[in-house]
Amino acid sequence: MTTASIDELLRAFRRNLRISMILRVVVGCFFVAISLWALTLPASTGRPVLGMLLVGMLILWAALMVRSVRLAREIQTGNVLIAYGRLDDAEARLERMLGRFSLSERAQSMLFQQLAGLLFRRERFAEVVEICRELLRHRVGRIQGLGFHIRLMLADSLLLLGQVEEAYAAFRPVYDAPLTLAERMKLLPVQLRYELAAGHAGAAASGLAEKVRVAELLESPRAALVHALLAEACRRESMPAQQAFLAERARLYHDLEPLAEKYPIIRPVANE
Repeated sequence: MTTASIDELLRAFRRNLRISMILRVVVGCFFVAISLWALTLPASTGRPVLGMLLVGMLILWAALMVRSVRLAREIQTGNVLIAYGRLDDAEARLERMLGRFSLSERAQSMLFQQLAGLLFRRERFAEVVEICRELLRHRVGRIQGLGFHIRLMLADSLLLLGQVEEAYAAFRPVYDAPLTLAERMKLLPVQLRYELAAGHAGAAASGLAEKVRVAELLESPRAALVHALLAEACRRESMPAQQAFLAERARLYHDLEPLAEKYPIIRPVANE
């Protein structure tokens, strides 16, 4: 998938959102108008019309529900393919799904979130930033669950591109709502990387006990990364005992050398 094709998909996304909004308004107005017209008819005629209208609405709702379930399954399959590293298969599936029109803003947003996740795995961070910003521009943050993940992916990509302040602006709004434990687990590595990149080692080293407890719930590579980030914060804050403990814990979870290749900020800890 080329940069030009992604730009075309984003243009189609904007166009589809406008069309779906117009269609929802038109269909809603149509049903309201028909209902009001039926109420003006005699009871013997109006009731059957209202009944047919209700049946039509139920059929339309059922069709939309079936389509939504199928699309949700397709999206879940794509997520599994990405998780198992079958990126080419996931990309081919995504291209087919993105070519279909959907009235659901949530479905369209979830597909583009999945595309951003795929590109993130391919380390095409500039394109991830473009997609995430486009999604946030269309207020997908109000769709439960999506806003948090999109903001976090955006911040992560910006940090990997060296755009530290832009990364903070991306994930700062997630603090405005209560976070679940799962969300705190996902936020912690990004938050620590920002604090160290921005020179806030003191903030990164604060609340060590709680951060270590959260880190130990992560899978091995991310647990190692968080421990190494905390060790680096302690190194900068002249806390040698805590630094040594955290660095040792990091090595128990994962080899630090490949992590340091991707996240140079932990290089001093990895080289110890």
